[in-house]
Amino acid sequence: MSIKKLQQDIRNEGGYILSDGTLNLTHLLPKAYDLITGYNMRTNLKQEIEKVFTVTDRASNKIESLPTFYNQYYSYVEITEDRQEIASDLWNDDIYNYFNNISPKGYYFGSNEGDGACIGWFKYSDDEF
Repeated sequence: MSIKKLQQDIRNEGGYILSDGTLNLTHLLPKAYDLITGYNMRTNLKQEIEKVFTVTDRASNKIESLPTFYNQYYSYVEITEDRQEIASDLWNDDIYNYFNNISPKGYYFGSNEGDGACIGWFKYSDDEF
């Protein structure tokens, strides 16, 4: 898969929800990580996300040390207090900009109008063109 495949999927579905119902970076960054990994995107953001997370005592092998949503859900990885600001900058600047830059024509990456915790790719409304 690739960026072109993601763009095609966004167009075919009329949008793409990355995350819904949370603004917690411990949840959002793994969702971005899974998307980048799943679509095999060539970006250093994957490594930058890995640097933000710390493996917890619950993790027992290398797979559990990756910042996937699954590993976050089971508390195998976490963002420690000293990395919160780095995580915030990574999400709000680097990831947002990257995802906006790869958005297909007519779509933007961000929060859904009226629901700030629904994050993904959405169509621009007709009156915005």
